[in-house]
Amino acid sequence: MKITFVLNSIGRVGGVRVVFEHARHLRKRGHDVSVVYPAMNLIHLKRLTFGAFALWLLASTIRHVQNLIRPNPEQPFATEIRVIRVPTLHPRFAKSVERVVPDADAILATAWEIAYPVNVLSDSKGKKFYFVQSYEIWDVLNDPACWKEAKRLRKGDDTCALAMASVTPKKKNARESKVLVDRSYGLPLRKIAISEWLNTLIEDKFDQHTDGVVPNGVNFDIFYEEGQRRATAEYVNVLMPYWPERFKGFSDGLDAFARIKTRHPDTRFAVFGRKPIATVGQLRKLPEWVQFHAITSDAQLRALYNEAHIFVVPSWIEGFGLPPMEAMACGCAVVATNAGGFTDYLTNGENALLVPIQNPGALAQSVCRLIENEEERGRVAENGHQFVKQFTWEDAAERLEAILTKKE
Repeated sequence: MKITFVLNSIGRVGGVRVVFEHARHLRKRGHDVSVVYPAMNLIHLKRLTFGAFALWLLASTIRHVQNLIRPNPEQPFATEIRVIRVPTLHPRFAKSVERVVPDADAILATAWEIAYPVNVLSDSKGKKFYFVQSYEIWDVLNDPACWKEAKRLRKGDDTCALAMASVTPKKKNARESKVLVDRSYGLPLRKIAISEWLNTLIEDKFDQHTDGVVPNGVNFDIFYEEGQRRATAEYVNVLMPYWPERFKGFSDGLDAFARIKTRHPDTRFAVFGRKPIATVGQLRKLPEWVQFHAITSDAQLRALYNEAHIFVVPSWIEGFGLPPMEAMACGCAVVATNAGGFTDYLTNGENALLVPIQNPGALAQSVCRLIENEEERGRVAENGHQFVKQFTWEDAAERLEAILTKKE
């Protein structure tokens, strides 16, 4: 079977890792797999003005020259998958560049921006799927006023993440981008969700059928427990990821760190991010007692997980969330928010401690609980370590394969 994944961009981020893991394992299962992504993403432009077109042409020319010098597009994760860069995938230009997109049996849009151009590609590109990895209303998610409204609109068992579908942002840009995201779910593409809450979002909030849920996996060749450093440490290491987006809850995490330090001054605190952006956003205000690690490799990230006793994730929303799973595979005790996809694999008091979103006090209290109770910390870490073993990419790829090959 020929399968094409279409990304909106390429880089060392979770959604791209998910696509490359699926591509790698589908290839191992005998399929011919390609990954396509645009050199320039123009989906946000309502009108293609002369200036916008000139910018696109300049960027495309630069990319073309780069390709002549360096023929193989950058691959952020080690793989033998064919990666194809196209000039753009704006719906207006999709037909003109589709000759570069391989003919296939199935093609998967992996982000809302890509759902629109994939929808207008010819049938020769394969059965069309929409692989939904998050509710991508980024401007809305970064607006505290929208979260306040979501909390007010919550009904029954709805999480704030689900209630976001009913929020109407006051800011024009956020309102317009949300309309585009919401409309993408109505496109005639077969939908696949990576978590149960996203499945509920698509089916209940947008009245669309999904072909099923395909949970993410963990690459256990990369993320595993090594050594006995935790057993010999005289202090507790607490680790947290850094992302600049407000909805990742980094400010909540720093607030929690300060509360923990007041109670347990000997605790070691660290955060990590993709590169040393010390002059950007909240990292400018990073206390001197919090160490920042610029991650450049999976081996470096694995070492950080292995040095940490407690892994903290303060996000307000997550599609599924790879970092807690990776940390569990490396033996960390996880403290996380009950944000969206985390609850697909984290159970409060068993394999993690879960707290409400936007609640630094509850976050700090749970971390302190694990600092003060070494036995409970070990139990939560071990339960998580054993539980996460069931989430393999082999199983995930098999589930995805079953959906792609299923007749309509």
